[in-house]
This record gives sequence, C-alpha cells and structure tokens, in this order.
Amino acid sequence: MKLESSFESKAKEAFLDEAEHELVGKQAGLVYEFVEMVHTNLRAYADRHGYDVESTIDSLGQPDVQRSGDTLTIRVGWQSEQMARWEFGTSDHRVTGDPLSFIWYDPPQWVRKEFDQARSSGGQFAEGWRVFLQETNVSGIPESRAIRDALHGLRRVMES
Repeated sequence: MKLESSFESKAKEAFLDEAEHELVGKQAGLVYEFVEMVHTNLRAYADRHGYDVESTIDSLGQPDVQRSGDTLTIRVGWQSEQMARWEFGTSDHRVTGDPLSFIWYDPPQWVRKEFDQARSSGGQFAEGWRVFLQETNVSGIPESRAIRDALHGLRRVMES
C-alpha cells in the first residue's frame, strides 16, 4: 500500500483541526473549563477579601487562535486592566484624580458628614457614600493567583 504524498500534511491539519475543536470549538471545551476555573478562583478570592470582581470577569475577550506550522496557540484574556492587579496584587500606593470619585462602603464618620450617601442611577439611596477626593492612599491588595492556579489545574487535567 502506498500513501499519497500529501498524507502527512493532511494528517497534521486534521490533528490540528481536532485539537482546536477540543480546546475552543466544542461546548465546554478545555479553554472554557480553564476560564471557568479562573472565574471560580477569582470569585473565591473576592469573597475572602470583600472585593467585587464581576466587571473584570465580564471583560473576558474572545479566544485568539493562531496556527503556525504544526503549532496551535490559543490566547485568552480579559480587557480590564484590573485583572493584572487581581492576579499579582499591588503594594500600598497613592492614587490621584481630577477628582477621584468612588463609593466608600464603610467610611469613617467625617466622610459620612462631608459626602452624600450613594445613589443608584434611578436616584434611590444605595449602600455606601459617594466621595470626591483629589488623592487617596490605597492599601495594596493581595495576589489572587486566579490565572496561575487555573493554569496548574488545566495542566493536571491535560496530564491525566
């Protein structure tokens, strides 16, 4: 039996097609599982530290799939710059603005006297106080390791 001269390149393409389908194309593929692990890790971190990470989770972009020869590269990322801060943490630092505006959920008494209670877009009172400051000192945040831990989990799944 003699194989076609293009057999090897067709087999390689078929293998890459199947790998791409398993990783990205099929419902609940490995990339989906990886993203779900990241989000689970990030939500657990948020629960432990009292953070709201949903806007960062909502910034998930579409997977970027690149083929080069016999290599398949898949990149997954989040549009929010905050994802890097959640992942690696931050040190104590000063933030300046023109002015800064944010909701302070458990402020000291002077904030409660000087600023109004927060309101929703419909005008109803909401939790916290809306503050306007020129600058503030911010305590650093601990690293979540949500992505790195999910990569280790994905590696374990792929090795089993």
